[in-house]
Amino acid sequence: MILSKDEAICLILGISKNREVSSPTKLNKLLARLNLYFIPIDISFSLNKFGSFSADLSSLQTNEYYNVAPYNYMGRSVNKFVLKPKGQELFTETIKLKINKILTDGEFNSLKETIQYLSSLSVTEISDNEHKKLLVDIDDRFKLQQKINESFIELIDIYQQINKLPENEIAEIRLKALIEYCYHLIKYLKEKRFVHLSEEEYDFDAHMFDYYFLYNISQIIPFLNKQISEKEKDAISINKFYQYFVNSVKEEYPFSIDNKNLKELIV
Repeated sequence: MILSKDEAICLILGISKNREVSSPTKLNKLLARLNLYFIPIDISFSLNKFGSFSADLSSLQTNEYYNVAPYNYMGRSVNKFVLKPKGQELFTETIKLKINKILTDGEFNSLKETIQYLSSLSVTEISDNEHKKLLVDIDDRFKLQQKINESFIELIDIYQQINKLPENEIAEIRLKALIEYCYHLIKYLKEKRFVHLSEEEYDFDAHMFDYYFLYNISQIIPFLNKQISEKEKDAISINKFYQYFVNSVKEEYPFSIDNKNLKELIV
C-alpha cells in the first residue's frame, strides 16, 4: 500500500493549519516527514542544502485537489498550496482506506501534532529539525557513523536468529522477510551508501532514503528483537514495516525490489 503524490499532498494539507502550506520547500519537508511514520509515498527525495528535496514537487500546478496560489513574501513571489473541497474528499478517503490501515489512532494523532508543529516553523527551522533527527549535518558525521555501526551489529545478531523462527503463519514468514530485508539494507547502507563519511562535503547526489531508512531501521530494532521471542506475532506492525521498506522506493533507488540488479547488492 502506497500513497500517490496527490494523496500524500492532500494528507499534509488536510492536517496543516488552515488546510494550506506556505511554500514548495516547506511542502517538501512535510511530505518527507511521512517517512518517519512508515508511510510509503510515491515521491522520491534527494539531498539539497535544505535536506529533503523532490524535483517532482517543483512543477506542481493547480489541479482538482489543491490550488497553487502565488503571493508576495518579503518582496518576492512564493507559491502556497491550498486544499480544495475535492482535495478534502481525497484527504478523508485516504485516511479511511489507507492511513487507518497503517497507523493506530495514537500514531495518527502524533503525526497530526508533528505536521501542525512543523508547518508553524520557518523552512530553516524545519530543515534543522530534520537534520538533527537524521544526523545529516557534517558536524554529526561521527554520530552517524556510530549509529550505522551499532545498528549493523544489532541486525547481525537478529539475522542470525531467523532460522529459529517457525513458518506456520503468514506473520512469521513476513517477520523473517522483514529481518532479512533490514539486515541486507543496513549492510548496503554501511558498505555502499555511507562509505565516504570521512569526506567533509555533502553528497548532493545522495538519496534521502539513505538517511530515512537508517533512522527507521534503528527505530524498529527493539521491535524485531521482541518479536523473535514473542509467541503471538504483531502481524499488523510487521506488515506495516515490511510494506514501508519494500514500497517506498522504486528503480531510482538501488536497493529496491524493482531493481533488476538487486541481487548483486546482496553479498
